[in-house]
This record gives sequence, structure tokens and C-alpha cells, in this order.
Amino acid sequence: MIKTKDFVIRTVEHDDIEFIHSLNNPDFRGEYQEFQFESKQFLVKSFETDGLISDRFQMLVAEADKQIIGLVYISFVRPGLVSIGLVICENQRARNLGTQITLSIVKYLFDNYDIRRIQADTDINNLSAQRVLEKAGFKKEGILKSYRYHHGRYNDSVLYAVTK
Repeated sequence: MIKTKDFVIRTVEHDDIEFIHSLNNPDFRGEYQEFQFESKQFLVKSFETDGLISDRFQMLVAEADKQIIGLVYISFVRPGLVSIGLVICENQRARNLGTQITLSIVKYLFDNYDIRRIQADTDINNLSAQRVLEKAGFKKEGILKSYRYHHGRYNDSVLYAVTK
């Protein structure tokens, strides 16, 4: 668990599944995020299998004032390389917690795993996410052409990374 004065990042609890499932829609994902529907049964089965924490993938909850404000995704791509994602609930985005949460996740990963590189990508038009990554010390590395499929079309994505 990561705890600051403004938020907590913690593992998913069984009582979170219903709320997480309610966020599993294009409206929550927003204009720039990929959306792949996961049934509630899939989420329950995944939670019962490994608590959504495995050697390859982790889903964590970002919480403020005992309320879920977003989800953190960590994918262990290969030894030394992690890909992260963050989705903040729309009604919480004005609080500017994205950078703080990203910084906390980066510190946690570098301090607790044998990681050399953490990367993230975002839609080329998602300037807010790009600012969050840049404020968190990520460097723009390039453009991934036709990388994300959402809202019926393929979009380019910007790849960012930070190294230890």
C-alpha cells in the first residue's frame, strides 16, 4: 500500500469489484482510453484467482477520502521493463492527483522491483496525460502509429519512459 496525505494506492478488495465493474465503460475511459468490456464474472474470477495481483499484471485502486478516484494498471512486460497506466474518475481530474499518483507508483516500482525502465503511452491528442507524464519525469520517446483502437478507429499514441 502507498499512503500519502492526499491519497492511498492499495490492492483491490472484493467489495471494490462492483464499483470497478461500473467503471468498465467507454464513458469512464473517456475520449482517449482504450475500452475492452470485461464482465463482472471475469473480474470476480480474476480477483478470486490472484486478487488482481500477479507476476505479470497488477490492478490497484487509487483512493482519496475513502472513495475510489481511479485505477492503476501495472504490466510487467519482461525482466526490467514495466508498463503503467492510470485512469482517474472524471469528477476527480480537477484535483491534479495524476502526477502525484504517477510519481508514487514510479518510486514504488523502482524501490521494490528490479526495474530499469517504466513506460507509459497515451493517445497523441491526450495532452493532459502527456503533461502528467512529463511532470512525473517521463521523457517522450516517439510516436506509435495506429497503436490504440478506440471509439471505432485506430489512433496514434505517444510513448513515454523513465529509467532508473
